[in-house]
Amino acid sequence: MENSKYTSSHGNWLTRFEENAEFDRFSIISVGFLLIGIVGGITVGMFVQAHIWQIAVIAVCTMLSLSTMLAVMPMKYIVRATLVTLAIDLLYDC
Repeated sequence: MENSKYTSSHGNWLTRFEENAEFDRFSIISVGFLLIGIVGGITVGMFVQAHIWQIAVIAVCTMLSLSTMLAVMPMKYIVRATLVTLAIDLLYDC
């Protein structure tokens, strides 16, 4: 018998992903640590050496998303903080 909590078909992709994310919490957090650590390090090391405020923005966003993971906050906050941080990191790379 299917559990309707994990098979919802309404809402956008982010809402559906967050509904199913609780089941895969530890794998999503592990991938988040890797992605944010690698992309953030590359961004700071290669692209944002000109201004200290750029490094501060990257560091604050990175620490925010890593803190949500370490605090075991609801997956809604972890997923959104990770997506925002990766978007900011990739924006500085361009």
